[in-house]
Amino acid sequence: MKIRPYQPADERAYLNTVALAYMHSQFRDQISDQRDAFGEADGYRTVISLVATMDGLVVGAIDAGVFNDDRVKHDLYVQHQGRGSYIEVFAVSPSAQGQGIGRALLKAGLAKLKTAGADFVEIFTRSDAAANGLYQSLGAREIAHNWRALATPKSYQAPKAKWALDEGTQELVLTAAAGRVEALPQYPQWVTFFTEAAMADYTIAESYRERTYLLKL
Repeated sequence: MKIRPYQPADERAYLNTVALAYMHSQFRDQISDQRDAFGEADGYRTVISLVATMDGLVVGAIDAGVFNDDRVKHDLYVQHQGRGSYIEVFAVSPSAQGQGIGRALLKAGLAKLKTAGADFVEIFTRSDAAANGLYQSLGAREIAHNWRALATPKSYQAPKAKWALDEGTQELVLTAAAGRVEALPQYPQWVTFFTEAAMADYTIAESYRERTYLLKL
């Protein structure tokens, strides 16, 4: 296993690695067919990008940035503890997991952030036991959390309506007792909850806790 800086020629392998890792995690909504380029507009003065390879193939990736002065001043989570940083992407291909690659890649990324002037790193994660265990084993502590759930409001009543087709406009027409239904919500939907008690008003199909960690470098 080798860890090296990301190169433009890695883009397709990078995207495939991140997509595979996220597909089998609670970050499925973060899969993209384009690699984000983080920079000053995102609040970073320095960005580090590393990949892990095995037999020449990309199997892991980490992107992180050191905050610029404006983001240090206005950071939501941590104030007056020096210069922060944030991990934007951290992924290991499922076929390469369980071999220590994630730990090695993360530690290499943290070392790069520290060399670039960061005093701490903020890490966002969800309810993946292995990921949370890795961060905690390196000394990360939780500083914020919320809940995300696939949910339907208990007060929601699907309209009793009839379907028809307007052949003139080729529009589907849904008509209920009160008249034409112009929009129909699709439930369950992903909802972010800021208190666990708020979920009591919803029927929950799936839920997990989102966490932000602080790890001093």
